[in-house]
Amino acid sequence: MEPHVVTYYVVLAATVIAAHWRGKSCERAGAWIALSGSLLTSAVPWGGIWMTFAVPIFFIDLMVLAGFWSLALFSSRFWPYWATGWQLVGLLVHIQRMMFDDILEKPYGLLSMYIAYPILLVILIASLRSERIARIQRIHATAK
Repeated sequence: MEPHVVTYYVVLAATVIAAHWRGKSCERAGAWIALSGSLLTSAVPWGGIWMTFAVPIFFIDLMVLAGFWSLALFSSRFWPYWATGWQLVGLLVHIQRMMFDDILEKPYGLLSMYIAYPILLVILIASLRSERIARIQRIHATAK
């Protein structure tokens, strides 16, 4: 397995663990969306060639976008909007590649892969801060 893939799955595992350890249901759901999207993308037999528009990965990213979007709509937290925005950027990269054949495959592949890191970072930070936010909300509720 390539080193960047191992690094990604270590960050993903840390995010899922942090979401289940310190996060609330919103963070857990976000971690599961990211995990399922990553596992489905890894299961696609595409061979790592980014010379053409990656149709299966586009549809997986579209489902992940729908998951983050629904999480943002039904959550009281703000971080799902950030995750939805980053996922939308990733989806737009696919659409741009579909529209223009002259986009080089290496930048397309790298951006498609590395756009997940900000999403994982947002979920990780939200998970680690969720206990603090809950404590602040309790303080404000008792002050009213």
